[in-house]
Amino acid sequence: MNKWLVCLVAVIVCPGFIALSAAQQDAVASSKIPAALPVTESLTECFVNIDTTQCSDSSPASLMFNWWSWSDETGSNWPDDDAKARAGELGLNVTQSNSIANINQQSESVPIIELTGELYLISELEGYRIEMPIDMTPNYNLTDSTIMYIFLTKDTAIDFHGRQVANLVYEMKPEIGFSNQANNTTSTTWILAESHLSAAGVDFDASPYDWQVTFALFGGTEQDNNSRLLSLHQVRLETQHDSVEVDDFLVPILVIAFAIIIIATILGNMYKEEHGMPIITGYWHREKDNCLVVEFTTKNQKMEIKSCEAEVPWKMSSRFKSRFIEPNQSVKIDLKFKQLDASDCRLNIRLEVEELGVWTQFLSIPSILSDEQ
Repeated sequence: MNKWLVCLVAVIVCPGFIALSAAQQDAVASSKIPAALPVTESLTECFVNIDTTQCSDSSPASLMFNWWSWSDETGSNWPDDDAKARAGELGLNVTQSNSIANINQQSESVPIIELTGELYLISELEGYRIEMPIDMTPNYNLTDSTIMYIFLTKDTAIDFHGRQVANLVYEMKPEIGFSNQANNTTSTTWILAESHLSAAGVDFDASPYDWQVTFALFGGTEQDNNSRLLSLHQVRLETQHDSVEVDDFLVPILVIAFAIIIIATILGNMYKEEHGMPIITGYWHREKDNCLVVEFTTKNQKMEIKSCEAEVPWKMSSRFKSRFIEPNQSVKIDLKFKQLDASDCRLNIRLEVEELGVWTQFLSIPSILSDEQ
């Protein structure tokens, strides 16, 4: 019975640990999207030259992103596909010798959109993905050409050759799956896939710090059809090494404590049973006919033998009378049967052991007739 209880606890507790472990592996860390940057903030995109010469930052209030386009020419491990694609979108002719800057200035006096949500760093077999469940509500009617760009940048990027660039863009993803109607909220989840991040050389294990995710909305409003920067939100991406919250430990501690309580209770009951349940043996009387001797040896607990019944075809000559046995005693009881049978004599003995409750014990003794045969 105790083995079954232990197995039951394992069945109950183990899936909890497995599910908990899976959850911890999946949701490594989360980062809340803050309010939009002030409209005075601008976004400068710089396409650095092959010598990593960066554009001058003339405005202290602007965000500066750096794009690298020269991995094929230099053997760098920095990504350059998105840089080339972005230069094409902006119509810029990027050259090896000159750095080119594209400045995006906001012009509205109030936020164009309301953007809320969280960023989750999710563990996968080969790396990580970033899931971004968001709610987005335009405060104006937006044009159909409006696009939300998601940029993943690193404050200081260093390639295999020791080159160093600040605020390097590793990944860019455009999103258009949202409503462009004023006061119409879109709830969706944007994802930076693990395969894209790994291909871009993003390694959160080897380099867990100083990653930023920027949401930059480009397009126009119904009143002004010109395409421009409409909104900026920037999030510092938390990683497994950056944020360790008390809640991360609370659930596993509670699960472990719960398991310890259950296992301790079971082990305690097992100990009580081992040191409280009596030893019951039986043998045929050598001198009296049709008489079975049942010996009860109690341990640390007082016991009452409430009843003793023989299974058919065996029948006892008289009704069994209950009796008490004190702790650490050995008592022999003679059971007289009307007649013998060739089958085993099976007894159902009902006991009440102090602190352990009522138990039914089964005792099977080979027939004396089988020994004679």
